[in-house]
Amino acid sequence: MATSASPAITVLAWGNESRGDDAIGPILARRIVGLENLAINIVEDHQLSIEHIMDLREDVPVLFIDASIAIDADYVLERLKPLQDASISSHSISPQALLDLYEHTLGKPAPDAYLLQVCGNSFELGETISDATSKSLDEAWLFLTGVFAKPREQWRSCFEAASSMLAD
Repeated sequence: MATSASPAITVLAWGNESRGDDAIGPILARRIVGLENLAINIVEDHQLSIEHIMDLREDVPVLFIDASIAIDADYVLERLKPLQDASISSHSISPQALLDLYEHTLGKPAPDAYLLQVCGNSFELGETISDATSKSLDEAWLFLTGVFAKPREQWRSCFEAASSMLAD
């Protein structure tokens, strides 16, 4: 979507817009593109896959964005660490496994990584985004615009602080 030669952050957002609340990732990716901030490298896809290791750089933090049925809050931001898990296939992978694959494939430390999960409830084919998820999406967007309104040098510390606060 948008790219920069020297990004301050990479955003990897995914989801299927044909499956209701699963559209969260693509919707937020488009909103971030609309900020027209060249310091944000944005990658949007229908699913996270092993090829996305090529979108990462060890010195650029990454923000993963996806819908989640596993949370009760509007959104949750969590700090991620590389972790080998059983999610690896040729068609999908967890963010933690992608970070682990990055380290083992490229022989470099994984970048600082965060996962923004937005609460979703309805993922049926042909549905539109639900009202409850639309509210959660707007709350997550308020958080993101608050971070991206700050100088780029502060973004990493904002995500670090928010992930620590929301984890408590």
